[in-house]
Amino acid sequence: MADPVVSLLDPEFEDDPIGAFARLREMAPLVPVGFPGGPPVWLITRSEEFKAAWSDPRLVTNISNVPGHQGPSIADQALTSLDVPAELLRYFTSNLMLQDGKEHVRLRRLVAPAFSVRRIKALRPRIEEISTQLIEAFAEKGSGDLLKEYATPLTGAVICELVGIDRADQPQIRQWMDEYANIDADFTTSAKGLFDYTRNLIARRRAEPADDMISTLVQTMDEDGGRLNEDEIISMVGVLVNGGYHSTAHFIPNAVLTLLENPDQLALLRARPEALRHAIDELMRIANPIPSAGPRYASEDMELAGVPICKGDAVTGSLQSVNYDPRVFPEPNRCQVERVLKRGEGHLAFGAGPHRCIGAALAELEGEVALDHLFLQRDTLELAVKRSELRYREIIPGGARLFSAFPVRL
Repeated sequence: MADPVVSLLDPEFEDDPIGAFARLREMAPLVPVGFPGGPPVWLITRSEEFKAAWSDPRLVTNISNVPGHQGPSIADQALTSLDVPAELLRYFTSNLMLQDGKEHVRLRRLVAPAFSVRRIKALRPRIEEISTQLIEAFAEKGSGDLLKEYATPLTGAVICELVGIDRADQPQIRQWMDEYANIDADFTTSAKGLFDYTRNLIARRRAEPADDMISTLVQTMDEDGGRLNEDEIISMVGVLVNGGYHSTAHFIPNAVLTLLENPDQLALLRARPEALRHAIDELMRIANPIPSAGPRYASEDMELAGVPICKGDAVTGSLQSVNYDPRVFPEPNRCQVERVLKRGEGHLAFGAGPHRCIGAALAELEGEVALDHLFLQRDTLELAVKRSELRYREIIPGGARLFSAFPVRL
């Protein structure tokens, strides 16, 4: 691989990430960059090239599917840095996100019914009920932390109920999930707590099935007559709860801030609430809290966007770059809540190809309900601090920057 063009720890990527990635994007569709604590990787900067790459079966998520490859993957290196013990590693390495081909299809097919269009639509009344209860409690106080008192309880309750986690246990699950994403917390203890809890829950659902995803996974056979084993179910629950909790919870304050900083678009949305569906797409493009896609590995020597890629090279994509690509999004730096694009030209916040986020429809619905309740059914929401006083935290150096708190008045 060529020497890195730039390190993503350079100050410009913190001070002005959109501008910094715009400069990379105009330099080339594929550039070698340095990530903290690891070898350089190829970074895709443009939308069409990202979609093509993420649909290319020669790029695999599981590094063991690279013939003859030896050595750890980027995920393996991250887990090693967190001192995750060997007995827990199997839950991370066998998850849906790190499988390719037939194995990925098998796992995804078994969990897909829980995220069907019909099932997600049926969740709307419950999501609205949870949101209303949280906002009413928030309004009684008058002010507080939107992230901790609304966004995370909302997304945590929804994904936990969908999976089948008992309501009384949900505060503990949310605590473990918060520790997952806290660089200063004990990652191993929180991971072990979640995995042990899930193992016990599987045993309970085997004995007494309920109307939830855990019970379905325990009983469902694949087309070959096989079932998910216990490790696969535990791994699946970890991925779904973690993904369903954090990404949407942090999207909500990001979207709120974007609308507050674009009062003309907020006024337009309030005047035309039927535009909310388009607004969610636009805000997912602009306010997505996940900065980059998970890595892929070239399973053979290949060419990508006119660049020769060697077998074993790592490739990732900057979502902050591809979602601002002016080749797809006219005036990409401008928030336009009524922006409508042609079919197939939408944002890539949920990825692309076979690994596109299985919970995308759920995230969109939660975001729609949240913005409806916060902005359309009310008109008093405002920041309780100056914009410059909002503070972020990083999950890993150079990774996602998430609000540590989001104080508002309601």
